[in-house]
Amino acid sequence: MTNASGEHHPKRVLKYSASLLVFALLAYATFLISQSWREAKSDQASQLAMVADLSEVAIDNYFTQLEIGMQSLGADLADMQKKPDLDRAFKLVNRFQGLHTELGNVMLIGSDGQILLTGKTPNSPDLPTLANDSAFMDFRGELLKGTSFVIGKPVMGYIDKSWVVSARYAVTDQAGKLAYIIGANLPADMLFRYRVDSTIPKITALGLIRDDGYLVSRYPEPDVARQDDMYGKPAEGAMMEYLRANDHPQQGQVEMRGSDGKAKDMLVMRRLHHYPVTLFVEMPMSEIKAAWWHKMYAPYVLMTLLLAGIFGFYSMSLRRRRIWSEVQRREALRRIYEQALHERSPNEIFMFDADTLHFTYANDHALENLGYTLEQLQQKDILLLHPELGIEAFGAMIEPLRRGEQEFVKYQTVQARGNGSTYPVEVNLQLMKSDDSGEGFVAIITDITALKQAEENIRAFNSPVERRVSRGK
Repeated sequence: MTNASGEHHPKRVLKYSASLLVFALLAYATFLISQSWREAKSDQASQLAMVADLSEVAIDNYFTQLEIGMQSLGADLADMQKKPDLDRAFKLVNRFQGLHTELGNVMLIGSDGQILLTGKTPNSPDLPTLANDSAFMDFRGELLKGTSFVIGKPVMGYIDKSWVVSARYAVTDQAGKLAYIIGANLPADMLFRYRVDSTIPKITALGLIRDDGYLVSRYPEPDVARQDDMYGKPAEGAMMEYLRANDHPQQGQVEMRGSDGKAKDMLVMRRLHHYPVTLFVEMPMSEIKAAWWHKMYAPYVLMTLLLAGIFGFYSMSLRRRRIWSEVQRREALRRIYEQALHERSPNEIFMFDADTLHFTYANDHALENLGYTLEQLQQKDILLLHPELGIEAFGAMIEPLRRGEQEFVKYQTVQARGNGSTYPVEVNLQLMKSDDSGEGFVAIITDITALKQAEENIRAFNSPVERRVSRGK
């Protein structure tokens, strides 16, 4: 049996080198993807934080200015506590609403919940009462605790049946008892003016949410079908869980996940400095991925091209190696073939088809020794000459030659002549490929009768000595 390690060593080195390089590139690609994704998320979170910081300051200032305006209006209305002058009160409220054109309806409400007048409607017996409105009673309860300015829960408007959020200010008498409540409906699109017009980041929404989870405002507004769900009950989910768990921190960040567990949106939060309300800025993860891919596109393409180049080089090297090995093998077989054609060769030279195993050629020495003509021999196959070999054993023996794992196979067997006699032989078998005739085997057969006889004589000579030694023991 041949040792093919010398031939296959360069192939193994090439294979291991290519595998190691691919593994290193894949490991680097994994690291690069992971690192770049973290950086992309961090960059987008930083931009969202900047938007949140600017918006928080602006909204907090707006509420502060609104509270100061309501406080000033309340001071002007303080003279009405003993002798109500609703005509004068209407002028004051009307002027206040004229100064704050962004507000919806501005109302003056008695401590019992009766609407006394609005910025557009003077005192009238037709004005409704809010005494039975649970949202108003919650407002009133908060104001009675000593808080003078409250941003309330969303309520369904009496007139247009749309959701509104009111800011309300408590006007107290000299004894500190609640006398009037000034209510002003905040605009539904109040956050529009605070939305940063920028293509990066592409923000999905800005929102304000109370500590109890009720939504104060959101831009863009949800569709009508979702408003009842968003305004009519406290919000739940990852953001509220984060806010409650961290006792409504001044700032925070959380990822909203879908039902499949994958991150869907990123939210950055800022709590207003002077009011129990949290601003959130929401951005879809798809935008973050788009920004990440924008940065990763060029390195990814280059790495893909490099991997493709490595595979191409490896394949081309293997092909060249196979061609080179094939050329060497053909050259060696050509020399064998030339030797086989040499009629004076002392060995028996046979050639037979790789598929049918039928002989295609034999030199004169082989024909004379076997007692066949070439035409007769071409009707037979190698297994008929070597009766001790079965088709399965012979097939297993030549399989390494077919796969190119070995250059030759050497074995000993018994060869049969045409007259039925046999003699021991040693066979050196090789596979030969040619462009015109396909694959074929070349067998160089040596008669080892003399060698076997010498081995038998040595055993016969040693037998008496071995028997005497055995009896002596």
